[in-house]
Amino acid sequence: MITILSEQVSQNNNSLRNFLEYSLFDRSVKLWLAAFIVILSGFLFKGILGHLLAKIISRIKINDYDLGTKHDKQFKKVLSWILPLTACKIAVSYVLKAGPTIEGLINTLLSSLFIILALRIVELICRKLFSFWHEKDPEKLTETVCRFLLQIIRAVLIILGLIMILSLLQINVAGIITGLGLGGLAVSMAAKDYLTDLIAGFSIMSEKTFEINDYIKAPDIEGIVENIKFRQTQVRTFDQGLMAVPNSKLTRDYVINYSRMGKRRLRFMVNLPTFVTLEQIAGLKKLLADYIEQNNNVTEDNPLLVTFSINPDKIEFLVQYFITSIVYADFVQEQDQILRLIWDYLSTEKIADPITQITILDNEIITDEESEETQVSGGIKANE
Repeated sequence: MITILSEQVSQNNNSLRNFLEYSLFDRSVKLWLAAFIVILSGFLFKGILGHLLAKIISRIKINDYDLGTKHDKQFKKVLSWILPLTACKIAVSYVLKAGPTIEGLINTLLSSLFIILALRIVELICRKLFSFWHEKDPEKLTETVCRFLLQIIRAVLIILGLIMILSLLQINVAGIITGLGLGGLAVSMAAKDYLTDLIAGFSIMSEKTFEINDYIKAPDIEGIVENIKFRQTQVRTFDQGLMAVPNSKLTRDYVINYSRMGKRRLRFMVNLPTFVTLEQIAGLKKLLADYIEQNNNVTEDNPLLVTFSINPDKIEFLVQYFITSIVYADFVQEQDQILRLIWDYLSTEKIADPITQITILDNEIITDEESEETQVSGGIKANE
């Protein structure tokens, strides 16, 4: 019985040995299995290596300051591919010992992937450094400047990566560059608008006309700046639409940056009926003065509460003051409160004409130099 079992085990060992020595594409099954184990190990342990390398980078110090853990997930995701690519290289070149042609193709492919991986790591390092410097001195290196510099670095890295990969494929890069130089005039004519927008983008960044999260207004444009790119600026409108505006349009036309106002003006022209008494006008002025004085959102600027003009059909009463918040929602809320206060007084004093209308002209820009006021007959006018 023992002899029979021994013979069976021996036969199985011989069968396994013969299977492992079986040739598949000029390589034994044993070598294929070994290469598969090497590649599989690289994928199984890629997360561990990526985590360790990300931790090491986060502990690097610049002037006794840690770079921090920001972008660690992105670093871990990119760095984890180093081990699988290395495992593929070992499996092809040292385990399978592929022929010159196949090994050359595999090496070119792996080298291209390593180039992309290395350039991606460089981009993440720059992103981490910019984030570190921004947190250290946010006024000197703003978020807008960080994003714009990263766009420039990304474009340079893409061009550099293409040149390196083309060189690996033994493509004459110098000839391509020479050809582009000969056709430079035609290209510049075709890309005239692109170059104009590109130069305008640099102008916006250098002059700091506006930055990300600023509330701006220009002809046909109004909203919050979400991003500033080479050719265009993305503006989120108040109806939540995302508007892509060419940078040249923003440098050619005027741009009002409400985020840099520091305060916001409320301006009303109250059109009173001609039968209003001086006591009623004085009562309206006192009511508004008390409201403004008790309002913590109002600035220290002296408000204007004056009789502006007397006409045959109406008496104009000017109301103007400033609030500290530049947020549009706060402006609208304050406007609603003051309008309700005025209307309640007019109704209580019975000096509100039955056909009186309240019109809000929130898109009209009025400067202090303008001598003529836009009027709404028999009503209350509010403008920014």
